[in-house]
Amino acid sequence: MKRFEYEILFFEVKKTKDFEKMRRTLNDHGADGWEVISAEAGDYGYTTFLKRELDPDAASAKP
Repeated sequence: MKRFEYEILFFEVKKTKDFEKMRRTLNDHGADGWEVISAEAGDYGYTTFLKRELDPDAASAKP
C-alpha cells in the first residue's frame, strides 16, 4: 500500500517578485519529489498543500 507524507506552505504575495520566490520554492520541493495537490488563494497570499510518496523500504523500517 502506498504511503504519503504531506507539507503545507504559505506564500505571502504582495509584489511580482514574490511570485518568483513562490515558483523557486515550489520547484525546489518538486525536485525533492513533492507534488502540489491543492492551492488556495487568501487575503494575504497562497497556501499550498503538497504530498510525496514515502519510500516503501523506509516506511516499513519505522517502529
